Amino acid sequence: MLPNKVGKQLGHPTYSLTEKFKGKKKEQISRGKAVLYCSDLVAMPIEENTVDKVFHCNCYYFWPDLKAGARAIHRVMKPGGTMVTALRLDSVKKVASKNMFSGESWRPEVYMEALQSSGFTDVRMENKREKLITFQAIFATAVK
Repeated sequence: MLPNKVGKQLGHPTYSLTEKFKGKKKEQISRGKAVLYCSDLVAMPIEENTVDKVFHCNCYYFWPDLKAGARAIHRVMKPGGTMVTALRLDSVKKVASKNMFSGESWRPEVYMEALQSSGFTDVRMENKREKLITFQAIFATAVK
């Protein structure tokens, strides 16, 4: 956490990680340094143009509407804010090969197009490596 800043965590209503995060961040929550929301992405209760950075991981391919999700993220972000999502494309491809996703929304290029059409620029995907794990990160900048 950054001094004098408030971190916000948005969790899916049925996802238990929000509760796990809540337990780990009790002190920050009690001091007003962290706020947790349990909400649908499109209906998130965060004011427009108030978020500097958004990070999400392993989730866009479960959203029912990529464009609506991208618009919701763009709505809350400040101009010039950075959005980053991380995924392990090889793992996602394996799941997709078993028809466990609906349609083609699991494909990074489909999500990247949704970001661009929602007002993000400099949308790009980069390969990253942390210790022995290779993953992909999609970056985008909010333009208003």
